Amino acid sequence: MGPAIQQNRRFLLPLLTAMLLACQTEPGHVPTPQDAQALARIIQEVAVVNQLVTVHADLATTYGSTAMSSADRALLMSFWAPHLDHERALISYQRRFLNGWQRAGDAEDGTRALATGLVALAAQVQSDLLIVDQLGHSEAVRAAMNETSADYGVSPGEYDAILRRIALPQTILTLQLGTDALARRLQGLRDKHLVTDVGFLELADQSLAFSAAVDATYQKSAPRLVATAITAATDQQLNALASAIVTNIAQWLGDTRLRGKGQSLISPAQVVWLQTQLQPGDVLVERRNWYLSNLGLPGFWPHAELYVGNAAELHAAFDGDADVVAMYGADGLTGWLKKTVPDVWAQYSAWAEDGEPHRILEAISEGVLFSSMTVATQADYLGALRPNLTPLEKAEAIAKAFQQIGKPYDFEFDFLTESVLVCSEVVYVSYRPDAGKRKGITLPLTTVMGRLTLPPNDIVRMFDQQLGTPEQQLTFVAFLDGREATGAAIVATEADLRTSWRRAKWDLSQL
Repeated sequence: MGPAIQQNRRFLLPLLTAMLLACQTEPGHVPTPQDAQALARIIQEVAVVNQLVTVHADLATTYGSTAMSSADRALLMSFWAPHLDHERALISYQRRFLNGWQRAGDAEDGTRALATGLVALAAQVQSDLLIVDQLGHSEAVRAAMNETSADYGVSPGEYDAILRRIALPQTILTLQLGTDALARRLQGLRDKHLVTDVGFLELADQSLAFSAAVDATYQKSAPRLVATAITAATDQQLNALASAIVTNIAQWLGDTRLRGKGQSLISPAQVVWLQTQLQPGDVLVERRNWYLSNLGLPGFWPHAELYVGNAAELHAAFDGDADVVAMYGADGLTGWLKKTVPDVWAQYSAWAEDGEPHRILEAISEGVLFSSMTVATQADYLGALRPNLTPLEKAEAIAKAFQQIGKPYDFEFDFLTESVLVCSEVVYVSYRPDAGKRKGITLPLTTVMGRLTLPPNDIVRMFDQQLGTPEQQLTFVAFLDGREATGAAIVATEADLRTSWRRAKWDLSQL
């Protein structure tokens, strides 16, 4: 903050605060500890993206005004698209909790709302400033960041929109005033000594640190930022797609969805029908329109899981096969699992919390676990694909999958480690070919945020591209295709599933 403003800050602050509060008409929202946890995860992921921006800052020096190569464009997109995803989430938190924070319950609730909204603003601005500082001086890189990519959910003009946003005087003003208000109120929250406030206090401390860094950067860069922003079309705003996404992200980040928790486009009757179509070993891809798992990964499909069926289905599918018996003994696959992983078998054969059998093996935030069909398929879109393998080869994959149960979820999305697993990694590890021993499925890995991973969208892409060729590894089973406009899903075709991977990541066309 400049010396003149700093000197008169104590006189300006009450007036400016009153002006800002006068503009707030929305009632305040009280954040929950789950909101704080979800936001903390987002901020951790933002730090990873920021690190990648710094590591690959040489892109801006390699390409001045020369067009970027395809490989380097893909590299740029692998962290530029996640930057935008997480920025939208941060902006949504600002809209939900920073606006109207003084009317969010009692004084302590207001402080929690302020800490939550302010750290989202500070983290967003700091991240945007880093992008502009490290990459913005290259005409070629700026042009690439302004281009569209449906796969990654990137719309045209995204970089210019960021530039304009951080150059607005009210951005830094809101951050400075919010920081002052938080610093004054924070001690009251600390004095409560509530366990549930630990997450909010950590966010508050982060907010103060981020704000100080942003303030210092603005002092050096403000004139250049404003001058550069003026060159962008001032009447362009974030496109309607991004605005629709931003509006409600904070709600679903805490597992509260637009239609309400537990409400999905796929109906219970459709789940029952789908179950009749499935066989143990099938690979499922699914999408829940407004969930945290949609962040970062490219493409329409963000989640993959294995259908293993219940114990009776598993026995019927494999225990009578001669090759399976030769491999696993007279009691077949189920007998081998009972002996080899008895604790896992006990979990699997027990009833799920909803009173249904376990039929799905998946990796979610709680780790690798079994789920009932009803719980696992509370989704808006769901596709089922069957590996073109023998019963023995599928049995080997299921045996491998059972051995992953209990491992933590891999929030780093890193396929080079197997002590922790992400959803698609369960499918990848289970069906990974073993030269000379088993055929398996060869699934393509790609680099996202600097790490090798398997976006579930690429499973469907592979199915589409291999269908009808000698290389085909998967066969169509079913596709339940959501329709937001009607609040329901339809039974769709193989052709529909084949093209679904091409849909925009943030597919609001059904609204």
